[in-house]
Amino acid sequence: MKEIIDGGLSKDIEDWIVLAENNCSDLDLLKTIFERGGWTAAVDFPTSMCWEQLIEVYPNAKVVHTERASAEKWWESATNSILVVHTKFPINILNRVFPFWAAHHRLVDAVRSTVIKKRVSDREEGWPDIYKNELLAAYSSNSKHVREVVPEDKLLIQDHSRGWNTLARFLDKEIPDKPYPHANTRAEFNGFIRNLAIRIIVAMIASLCITGYLTKKIVRTIRGKEKNKPE
Repeated sequence: MKEIIDGGLSKDIEDWIVLAENNCSDLDLLKTIFERGGWTAAVDFPTSMCWEQLIEVYPNAKVVHTERASAEKWWESATNSILVVHTKFPINILNRVFPFWAAHHRLVDAVRSTVIKKRVSDREEGWPDIYKNELLAAYSSNSKHVREVVPEDKLLIQDHSRGWNTLARFLDKEIPDKPYPHANTRAEFNGFIRNLAIRIIVAMIASLCITGYLTKKIVRTIRGKEKNKPE
């Protein structure tokens, strides 16, 4: 959160937007982002948008690829979470108030445009259903392309039902002494948005109450001074 508040992530977001707009072709910029942050691994977007370029920049990198049971299962989940997150309260308000969220929204639109190879925006009427065919095709095509491009010894198609075993072995790590995580479910994602909305509403109410109290106090002070003025 500190990185968001003090703008520490803003440079990364702007650079990822550039990469999205040039289809990840700027390998020097891609490498700069990782070296600047000291990152040795990455998950999810926007990095997964550039997975093919990343294995070119880092030829010893390993790729862990996850898949849903079907593209339709992915669609069912995505249309209730990541594809509409910036259209829902309170994120749609944050987009208009805070530069970080506005930049993040531009990044999200840029990434989606890169994925389906046409300029799109979640502000369009009918989003995301109007692009269902393109998004499903991109999902299926990407899964196929990963299997074709990544060398077998560098690729793991992770089956979460197997827990830590195959993942730890693939990464040459010891099996952690803790349960295999099941995080960022649709319920958790929506719960995060709901809790964020509640916090913002509470903060707004508190701010209004404080403002009202201070205004009333100032008015009383002014009236008191006027009352005590000598005739």
